[in-house]
Amino acid sequence: MLTLSGPLTQLEAPRVLREGEAQLGQARGAGVATLRVDCAGLSQVDSSALAVLLSWQRTAQAAGIALDIAGAPQALSNLATLYGVESLLAIAPASSAAPHHTRH
Repeated sequence: MLTLSGPLTQLEAPRVLREGEAQLGQARGAGVATLRVDCAGLSQVDSSALAVLLSWQRTAQAAGIALDIAGAPQALSNLATLYGVESLLAIAPASSAAPHHTRH
């Protein structure tokens, strides 16, 4: 699991990108089929966060690994929608409650 916390902005992006790429390399070597990216701890994001996630997504796909992006703060989901990449990243929003399925 890749766990992100604190800010992920232009300042942190190069370091976070390298660290994630290294973990993806380890996951590929271990034969991992799905790698979860936990974004719940992110306190601040900008478009650099999307760039990091998109880069990881490309690396994961090339390695045959599915990337499961979970716990995204609303700001990250909003940016993904604004830039039109929400379907590429399949970002799951942060939610403390289970989804409600109601039939009428």
